[in-house]
Amino acid sequence: MIHVFTGPTLSPDDPALQKQALRVLPPIRHGDLFGPQIKPGDTVVIIDGVYHQSPAVRHKEIIWTIGRGVRVIGAASIGALRAAELGECGMLGVGAVWHAYASGLLDGDDEVAVGQSTDGDLRACTWPLVRVRQVVGTAMSKGVVDPAQADRLIDLSAGVYYAHRSLDAVRLISRREAPAFAEWLADALAADPHFGDVKRADALDAVDLAIEMDKTPAEPLEGLTWSTRCFRQWANAFAAQDTEHGRLLTVRRVNFQQVFDADFKQVWWEYLTSFGAPDLLQGLACTVIHPRTDLTDEATAARLLARETDADRADVARYEAVNAEAGQAYRGFFPEAIKERVVRDMLAAVWGTGPDGLEEEAWLRGLHGVREAVDAARPFVLGFLQDQEAAR
Repeated sequence: MIHVFTGPTLSPDDPALQKQALRVLPPIRHGDLFGPQIKPGDTVVIIDGVYHQSPAVRHKEIIWTIGRGVRVIGAASIGALRAAELGECGMLGVGAVWHAYASGLLDGDDEVAVGQSTDGDLRACTWPLVRVRQVVGTAMSKGVVDPAQADRLIDLSAGVYYAHRSLDAVRLISRREAPAFAEWLADALAADPHFGDVKRADALDAVDLAIEMDKTPAEPLEGLTWSTRCFRQWANAFAAQDTEHGRLLTVRRVNFQQVFDADFKQVWWEYLTSFGAPDLLQGLACTVIHPRTDLTDEATAARLLARETDADRADVARYEAVNAEAGQAYRGFFPEAIKERVVRDMLAAVWGTGPDGLEEEAWLRGLHGVREAVDAARPFVLGFLQDQEAAR
């Protein structure tokens, strides 16, 4: 399977993306590569990605993806940037933009950044600087502008904030600095709306390469390192599984067991002893030993969810829906804003402990003390309180 992350550079409805059964996805963001649909042997093509509205895809995510046997190709935009940075790790770069970054001719993100439409169709509303460079270079080669005019046009365009560098802005600069160029560019765009769109040309080449290379499945690369503390946190945060109640985050399901299953302490103890925990008092071992839990590992997830029921999964999904509804009804609401005191009161009620007993109980349930227990329980508070109210 070929997974293509694209948006303003290459429209999802572009005929080039209809050639083969491609899985076309929106611009990539942090966490997207953890999706279960991306499997060893597949190919990922990274073209566009988000920068401001959501965290960008991390380098370690790409290295992990390559390391598990997924071919990753980058071009045009953030794909070109990441490929230039991760070429030694096995990421393949395609096209003129990638080559310019890899060779050091370009080094700024603003060279490829564009402002996007807000109406959901992912159209670019501005011109990336690499396109300005391309059309000015073509004009100079045809004698439309001289080298001094070309440098001036590029410098002035580079001085415009990327989100404001619209075609109108480029035309305004052109009419003022080189009227002949402005007229020539208008004619060229009338004949071909994609004229000078080097990012689009690179994206098309990347898709073609992916289709050709997909005939030979990728293989895992050895010697790559990605397992840092931050990476493990990301992997656990995005691990998810499809259930009868929709797609649920694995960490949310485990947290639900830690909070609401009275016997989860035994589940956690059995998990600890599988690592050869010393024969100490159970409470002491739980506070001393805390293995690096990998929720992307199916065996680990199954062990920690051994006592989970269908009703538990239904509650997790229902509580998620309650939070979503609250967020729509009360703008600005999110579970993390729930006061710590309210969460502690809920935990004390569910666990049957006084305030002083929360710390020990949290460790026995595989949580790093009451602070982590509060964070784990927050997504369930609103739904739990609604259930309590309904029961009354």
